Amino acid sequence: MFLSEASVRRPIAMSCLIIALALLGFNAYRKIGLELMPKVDLPYITIVTEYPGASPEEIETDVAKRIEDQVVTIEGLKHVSSSCMENACQTLLEFELEVDVDIAATDVREKVDLIRGDFPEGVRDPKIMKMDISASPIIQLALTGDRLIDELYDYADNTLRDRITVLPGVADVSLIGGAKREVHVLLDRNELGARGLTTLDVVSAIQAGVKTVPSGRLREKGMEYSVKFDAEFDDVEDIGMLELVSDEGRRCYIKDIGRVEMTTEELRQRAFIDGKSAVAIKVVKKSEANAVEVVRRVRDEMNELRQELPGGMDLVWVTDDGRFIESSVQSAWVNIGQGILLTALILFLFLHNFRSTLVIAVTMPLTIVIGLFFMKALDYTLNVPTLLAIGMSVGILVTNSIVVMEAIVRRLETDGNPKEAARLGTKEAFIAVLASAATNVVVLFPIAVMGGMIGRFIKFFALTMVIMTVVSLFISFTLTPILCSVLLKANTGSKRSLLSRFNRIWDGGFERAIVTYRRILEFNERHRWSAIAVMILVVLMLFHSVSLIPQLGTSFASDPDRGEIFIKLEFPTHYDLPRTIKRVKEAEVLVSGLPELKSVLST
Repeated sequence: MFLSEASVRRPIAMSCLIIALALLGFNAYRKIGLELMPKVDLPYITIVTEYPGASPEEIETDVAKRIEDQVVTIEGLKHVSSSCMENACQTLLEFELEVDVDIAATDVREKVDLIRGDFPEGVRDPKIMKMDISASPIIQLALTGDRLIDELYDYADNTLRDRITVLPGVADVSLIGGAKREVHVLLDRNELGARGLTTLDVVSAIQAGVKTVPSGRLREKGMEYSVKFDAEFDDVEDIGMLELVSDEGRRCYIKDIGRVEMTTEELRQRAFIDGKSAVAIKVVKKSEANAVEVVRRVRDEMNELRQELPGGMDLVWVTDDGRFIESSVQSAWVNIGQGILLTALILFLFLHNFRSTLVIAVTMPLTIVIGLFFMKALDYTLNVPTLLAIGMSVGILVTNSIVVMEAIVRRLETDGNPKEAARLGTKEAFIAVLASAATNVVVLFPIAVMGGMIGRFIKFFALTMVIMTVVSLFISFTLTPILCSVLLKANTGSKRSLLSRFNRIWDGGFERAIVTYRRILEFNERHRWSAIAVMILVVLMLFHSVSLIPQLGTSFASDPDRGEIFIKLEFPTHYDLPRTIKRVKEAEVLVSGLPELKSVLST
């Protein structure tokens, strides 16, 4: 009530406050993030451990079992599962929902550190990662061309990765479909045996002969110099000059028992774009970054990179999430705008007053704009739950203002003074509007604190609606009486105007509908059998509706049509890479005839 009094008596001061909040809302919209789903900390932690050259059985015994036995004592742990494959294993830890994932990740890291010394030699340091649905690959590129796959991978690894990773919002760039450069020492078994040497002797010689060792400092006449033992080689062939000594004391060089060549790691992954060899590039964004902005930055950088590509290379933009997210947000805003316009039109049909309709048409979008400021203050983003809440809140926004305005219009018809009518009408409607808004908040608050995985996502929906409801309450007691005191006038319209004739026709039809509905109620009141029949029909419809629930199905989220199809192929584990590629090529042929097909990326 204080707000309405202050708004009518000091309209300029209150208008300045509302304008300031509106400007903050527009600024928040400019900075607010765009996402498909809100940022949620899921209670899952993944431990990835690599053991090159080991079989799944060895990894299960020597790595996975030890990790599981060590982490099982962590408080709040709900479930542990491990997937062992060739060269690596993945351990998934599921915690209770109330567990802080950051603290749990620290506990897991401390537990794993205690058993690192128990792993077999060759096991790499385990990678401990939190599951974050917001930090996921949002862009897929493909570097292809007429060059060898080794050259494509080198350029992607040394140039493209470095150029893309430094962009704001990019967390990581992963490459699929190639291998890094490395030096191979190919030994001749006969020459090795003839000199009484083993492969371990060669390994020891290389480890001792190819290294850089810091060796301290030299001081001379006030100057200080760093000293290091530098045994790195600039030429691969020079590695062949490393000396070996057998148990009998005979000496030879690596070049005498084999050859050294520059090549790549064993190729374990391949990628193809439309049937041509390629390197697939996946861009992962940071969890707090704006997905649409990241996509725009990468696209701009890609346009520059294309001009710098070496001859015979082509960088292909395969797909991205930004376009879908941006289209979804734009579609949601269009729907919200349509809802506001339709609401204003329906109000005009019942209020028969352009000025009254203008008041409501102004307060509804302004409420949403101011609400965006408070959403940004809570670090919310525009995503599916929040946009759904904004769209559904349109009805709540108009309810509060129209109750206040109806009371003002009734007062205006009595005394004819707009300013006094705005003050007294708002005062009369204060309790009713406050009770209506409080009812919405009471219903939404339990949803906001709901537990479970669904509660993690739906709280953004509920709290956004609470924000819009509270802002709508504020606008109803401030801007609505201000606009009513300025715009509304006493009814002096001519009875012969076109609008008046339309109003009489509309009101006449509405009155006839009311009379018909009243007759139906009176008929049911006089005839008990009719009332019983209506009740039976309602009960039958209720049971029929409940019986349809199993046919509707259940899912965590809807599956939108994004114009992308993912095909996952699983083959026997004894298939090697060439045979797997052959089978994948068969699948590519089957889908190549799909209509409107843009590209096919296989990894």
